[in-house]
Amino acid sequence: MAKVIVIVISKEPEKINLALNFVERQQQAGQDMRLLFFGQSEIEITTNNKINNRLLTEFKEKPKACSFIAKNSEIEEQLSKITDLIPAGRYITKSIEEGYIPLTI
Repeated sequence: MAKVIVIVISKEPEKINLALNFVERQQQAGQDMRLLFFGQSEIEITTNNKINNRLLTEFKEKPKACSFIAKNSEIEEQLSKITDLIPAGRYITKSIEEGYIPLTI
């Protein structure tokens, strides 16, 4: 079984949807996938209704997002409704230590 952490840094909706499609399909195939929004993608998912609705309805588990960026961008409240806010650096490092391969989109 593959173990992948998908780190979404792009603010482009097309790239965010590409990441969501990839994660969703791989999870359906039984792969172990983690999803982390980092940087500009965090702002986009709070303002793009299509994407945040998709995150709320199509994913069993909330994706993760960087708490530091959320706080500095003043989007903690909105973002916490659709993601679990965590220290992203530690999460990425821990995931790699656990054998997850990072994929950045």
